Amino acid sequence: MTLPSRPLVLTVLGCLLVAALALGLPWLSSESGVERAWAGLARAIEKNDRERLTAYLAEDYNDAFGLDRAQAVELVASIRGQFIVCTIQRESPSRDLSQDKRAAVTRALIRVGGHGSPVASAVVQTSQSTQTPTEFRWRRDTWKPWDWRLVSVDNAEAARAITRFQRDAAQIGL
Repeated sequence: MTLPSRPLVLTVLGCLLVAALALGLPWLSSESGVERAWAGLARAIEKNDRERLTAYLAEDYNDAFGLDRAQAVELVASIRGQFIVCTIQRESPSRDLSQDKRAAVTRALIRVGGHGSPVASAVVQTSQSTQTPTEFRWRRDTWKPWDWRLVSVDNAEAARAITRFQRDAAQIGL
């Protein structure tokens, strides 16, 4: 058996390197990093994975609902606990990246689906009827283009629904 010639080996390796760069460089962009973090946040909620959810939230997380990081994780876990099956869809998503690519704002209509308790049905119904996009503010503190953390969430309509949920949950002892 004869070994391939050196020029052939170098050509094949060069082609593999070009293909790896063509596939890998877009994956390393800040835009892709924000999109992956946003999708990962939704998956963490769908899977009820508190540890992953906490990892996506910045330590100084503070949202328009008056929640800090720990309170936000607890609230999401309480609501997600009402579901047997939960799905989250982002309709009409948009993304604005700052000039220095260290901050981003993503917006979408959040549609929750699934089955569970009457609370879960109310969450699904509310999310299906809302026409107010939710705004997610992200920050990247490290040099890594994939290392995005959520610093804030804002949706006036959702804030009213969360206040109502917290009031109802307190009444039934949750």
